[in-house]
Amino acid sequence: MLLVAAFALCAAARAEETVPPAPPEQAAEPAPPPGGGDGGGAKPKAASMAIEEEPAMDEAAPPAPSGEERRLIGDYIRSHTREIRDCYEKRLQERKTLQGKLVARFDIGPSGRVIGATAEGMGDRELALCVVKVVRGWEFEKPQSGGKLRIGYPWVFTPAPSQ
Repeated sequence: MLLVAAFALCAAARAEETVPPAPPEQAAEPAPPPGGGDGGGAKPKAASMAIEEEPAMDEAAPPAPSGEERRLIGDYIRSHTREIRDCYEKRLQERKTLQGKLVARFDIGPSGRVIGATAEGMGDRELALCVVKVVRGWEFEKPQSGGKLRIGYPWVFTPAPSQ
């Protein structure tokens, strides 16, 4: 986490030179102290940053599974597809023509638990949030490598034909 924070600080320092200044309500500089005190000289700028759960650019992405491990993960996902389908059917009640391909991307941590997830592809934020919530609750076998694994899994949704 310190590496991510240090990376973000360095990126923020470099960005100050190339990005136009932020509007006053978003400025990174602290306001002068009340009472107009001179404070005895220049004060260092306060860094403004947001830390997200994304790997640093210089950190390699986890590998994708292969062989038997890939098959077992696929079997697990297919056995839990009903939960994902429930997300779609719930959204379909509000958006009758919602259809398309949604891709969930997630990392399986060393313990087998999903440690980060995203979903994209159909332009429906509520559907994506539901899918991410479901996927983050999944727990797989511990990766054979002892490290993380990166998974990308697509679903194609079409409304059931009217009877």
